[in-house]
Amino acid sequence: MLTQATPYQRLSLSQENLVRSTVELIPFEGKKVAWTRPIFDTLEPEWNEKFCFKNVSPNTLCKLYLLDKDVGADDPLGETQFKAANTDGHETTFELPIKRGDKNAGSIIVKVKSHPIRAGRDSALQQYGPVHYSAHASFATGLITQSMTDDDKLQSTSYHVQLHNIQELMPSDFEWNKNYPTIQKIFSPDHPESPMLRKAVQSQHALVYMHDSQTVYGNLDSPNDFFKLAHEGRRLDKPVLFTYAITNTGWYFSETGAAFFKDMLSKHMLHCGAAFSVKYAGEFHIEKGHFGKYKLIIDNNSGTYAPPKAALPQLEALFENNFPGISVKALDRDDPDLKQAREEILAAWA
Repeated sequence: MLTQATPYQRLSLSQENLVRSTVELIPFEGKKVAWTRPIFDTLEPEWNEKFCFKNVSPNTLCKLYLLDKDVGADDPLGETQFKAANTDGHETTFELPIKRGDKNAGSIIVKVKSHPIRAGRDSALQQYGPVHYSAHASFATGLITQSMTDDDKLQSTSYHVQLHNIQELMPSDFEWNKNYPTIQKIFSPDHPESPMLRKAVQSQHALVYMHDSQTVYGNLDSPNDFFKLAHEGRRLDKPVLFTYAITNTGWYFSETGAAFFKDMLSKHMLHCGAAFSVKYAGEFHIEKGHFGKYKLIIDNNSGTYAPPKAALPQLEALFENNFPGISVKALDRDDPDLKQAREEILAAWA
């Protein structure tokens, strides 16, 4: 028998661990599967965030890592763990001690509710339920200025959507495109300046996706929630094009014309932090059908990573898994209808 579990967290830190912001990393079965939003400037952060999993084997070891969120790297604050158990649908509260090495570092309250289910053929651990996201306004980082209009600020907002089950539904990694000369000096070991340039892109990524008091956090419970987050794919009553990259940690995207792309060799490289490989990358836009239903049109139009056409069905399946009922079509970059739609979107802003 397997179980489904829904935990949420509250944390109390010891005085020595006063930090600017605290984030929690949640691994299951050795895999990092979920992250909370950071909580700022407090010794008693309270997330009240729910994470739902199915096909959790009894006695699965669930670890929680507490981190101080920084622009560059995250500093460890401590960790704890508990074993998954059947609670027969009742909410069970655990107060778990946090350890930092051999020292006590406070405690965390975790509430878990689970119930048994029959093991089927597809009994792999999966996350389900609300999809967490963060929206990062680049004007807060100084990449664009406070004096810009609300429309300019919207254009230069970046989004991180923590899609579920990425590694299970898209098991392949696609490396940077060796046939794309523009990015050779970023990735190729033949270029001595490569490490320095990659570090510069990684720093830019960290700024664009920096967490601070201006960051907006939320959950996407339905396809409509996603379309609202993307403003139905329009700004100033014109259609917009988005650039995206999917990595093991989620879906990163922004409008293709965002101000922070200025002087960047590759938009996709910025979104993934100059990763040597991604799960997928390209562009997307949103179309509205005759009956008012929105549709996600997503592709593999990335010169930097050039993900193959053969993986497009997996890309569709990923979005159908995360947003049940969504209308989505994954198209190859060379699809003639896609090319025409892209030209029309860009022409609207010419």
